[in-house]
Amino acid sequence: MKLRLTVRDLEPGDLADLDWSGGPEHLRAVAAAMQASYAGDVGLVVAALENGRLAGMGAVDFRPQPGSGLLWMLAVHEVLQGLGIGTRLIRALERRTVQSGRSRARIHVEHDNPRARMLYQRLGYREVGSTLDAWPVAGGKTYVTVCTILERDLGPGEPPTGT
Repeated sequence: MKLRLTVRDLEPGDLADLDWSGGPEHLRAVAAAMQASYAGDVGLVVAALENGRLAGMGAVDFRPQPGSGLLWMLAVHEVLQGLGIGTRLIRALERRTVQSGRSRARIHVEHDNPRARMLYQRLGYREVGSTLDAWPVAGGKTYVTVCTILERDLGPGEPPTGT
């Protein structure tokens, strides 16, 4: 199945259509990332279907490591996974990374998410280490997990295109 998608910047009005991507804590984190995007510290993109509904989202954070963009908050609506939306989002975030003057993209993948890891490796990411990662969850708690760090050199040339 070929979907007609538009990959574009996340807009404030899009937050209500991201309820499928996580709970209230996640949406607060997306809103905070949107604030950081106004200063140029973060780039946020969404994949929108023809009817305007959001099929996926992702972000790139330019703050953690000089010369790199950290891709994160990648999510594709559960019923639309496996249709190339994640690849389109990643490529858009890589282009943002290159346009910001950085030549490397990094991503953290949870140890228990082999499907995402396979996607990232298929797109040219290679393992460079591991780290603990954490984010807020319901009840004021914090979820902590081990993640593999994957990296891809984007080079000084043109931003990556296609799939």
